[in-house]
Amino acid sequence: MNKFIIFSLLITSFNILADLKQNLDKDLDSLMEKVIEWRHDIHEHPELGNREFKTSKKIEDHLRSLGIKVETNIAYTGVVGMLEGDLPGPTMALRADMDALPVEEKTGLPFASKVRTTYLGNDVGVMHACGNEAHVAILMGVAEFLAKNKSSLKGKVMFIFQPAEEIASGARWMIDDGVTIGLKQILGVHVFPDLLVGTIGIKEGSLTAAAGELTVEILGKSAHGARPHEGVDAIWAASKVISGIQEAITRKLDPLDPVVITFGKINGGNAYNILSEKVNLTGTIRCTNLQLFRDMGDWLNFNISSIARSCGAEAKVKFREIVPPVNNDYEINKVLRDSSIRILGHENVIELQKPSLGAEDFAEFLNEVPGAMFRLGVSGEKGCAPLHSSKFDPDERAISVGDPKFLKASPSSTTEVYGLCIPIHRE
Repeated sequence: MNKFIIFSLLITSFNILADLKQNLDKDLDSLMEKVIEWRHDIHEHPELGNREFKTSKKIEDHLRSLGIKVETNIAYTGVVGMLEGDLPGPTMALRADMDALPVEEKTGLPFASKVRTTYLGNDVGVMHACGNEAHVAILMGVAEFLAKNKSSLKGKVMFIFQPAEEIASGARWMIDDGVTIGLKQILGVHVFPDLLVGTIGIKEGSLTAAAGELTVEILGKSAHGARPHEGVDAIWAASKVISGIQEAITRKLDPLDPVVITFGKINGGNAYNILSEKVNLTGTIRCTNLQLFRDMGDWLNFNISSIARSCGAEAKVKFREIVPPVNNDYEINKVLRDSSIRILGHENVIELQKPSLGAEDFAEFLNEVPGAMFRLGVSGEKGCAPLHSSKFDPDERAISVGDPKFLKASPSSTTEVYGLCIPIHRE
């Protein structure tokens, strides 16, 4: 039976003994039943960032049942488990994000979310539309397998269950609470609908973009709509800013360093026949070049203010950095690539040529500890809806391990990783 491919690259490192292959063969079916059940349950009961109370309790109870040392209330709702192997060695971390999104689910799945909550003053549906419930279930399974085989584990493994990834805050909060102290390396995974089930995507260097928030206040002068020359139309000025800044990107910035600016919210005006004296714009900025990203505040202020002045208006510009790019460590990524090819075959290891302009606060961990994140293909025969879609439905075969041949190809000097051996640790 080919259940096909990765339950996890996340079980990794530290020269775990080869007899784990036999244990894996014996325990895989029962373990995978649990992983799928956990995923369904968490999916059906999603929680927004820093409200992951039930999810955190489920994780905590599971880790404690395995004899793993547990700390809770890290970054408010975060959970950290520490498993110490019976053999000496360094400490590495595996991270999964827990929170859902304010999206009303339309998948029609039997375990579809029917949860609703209040978000920013609005009644909204809540859904795991980004695969975080799969990340959590996978890591819970990884924890169980390693805990049952800790006699063969060299070093310590920290299991990081992070809150508030979707609001790009949880990783930094956990770091501020001391989670990364003493860590030697860290790995993360994210499902990816652009890749087929049975494949993984790896990327040297920048995997995702830096993300920032842009707020612009356009100040004009009110007047009668029939006599626009007596005022300064802030709506007109705002429209010029929106279109003009897009033009400026193409002519004033290096096209080899992509920058995306999208205004997602506009608010202005009081009546149909009155020139608006104020318009507020809110948007996002994405950029893969970190230095350019950090220079964007001054660049945006100058260019937006210039455009507004050309209309007789004034612009107040604020730029806030949210997260840096996910920048994979070269050596860890190389080991990840080489081991994956050896076990999965070259055709199933996709070298991603371009970074995503999406953002991931796993980047914050990588600013503190060497590590890498990889993409897990979840697109089945019928494809897969995009991330953050109300119809996002990843193929569950992606989180199981396949063919026994994947379990027998690696040398005994490396970890048997639910189908992949990855000797991450470097002395």
